[in-house]
Amino acid sequence: MVYIYGSAVCILLDEPDRTSLDIDVAGPYSDVDYGAFRHAAEEAGLPVNPREDTGKNHIEWIQALRLCLPKPSPERTTVLWQGARLTVKSGSPADLIASKLIRYDAIDQGDIQYLLTQARVTYAEVADAVNRLPAPFNDDCMVLENLENFRADAELWKDGAA
Repeated sequence: MVYIYGSAVCILLDEPDRTSLDIDVAGPYSDVDYGAFRHAAEEAGLPVNPREDTGKNHIEWIQALRLCLPKPSPERTTVLWQGARLTVKSGSPADLIASKLIRYDAIDQGDIQYLLTQARVTYAEVADAVNRLPAPFNDDCMVLENLENFRADAELWKDGAA
């Protein structure tokens, strides 16, 4: 089982015109033999953690220290795809929105708007997800500032502006 987040989730949820070169995998939340996964991915033409300047499709295997994503729980986990040997899971829309508050650029905001159209997510649910982020992200000043930016933006988006 691999646990993904980021743009790949929005793409799998059919966000229109959304593209990305990478698939973000939450390493600590995945249940897979990393060596076998890396080998299979590379055999499929998807290098894992290539140089930052790569212009090719690839997988980012995110380790705990860089993982701005709440720990999964059964009630907040979604199966995005299941095959005979692999299951792809992700978090709730609130968890995914919280993960985007570390950067909150225009692309992240577009993904958040799309997630809000797919599920009714409240500010309180996103705030709870921010509280469940691993340290140091749960009290990161940028995340907390962007949580407030999200609150204001969500009101605008709800009213049809943007």
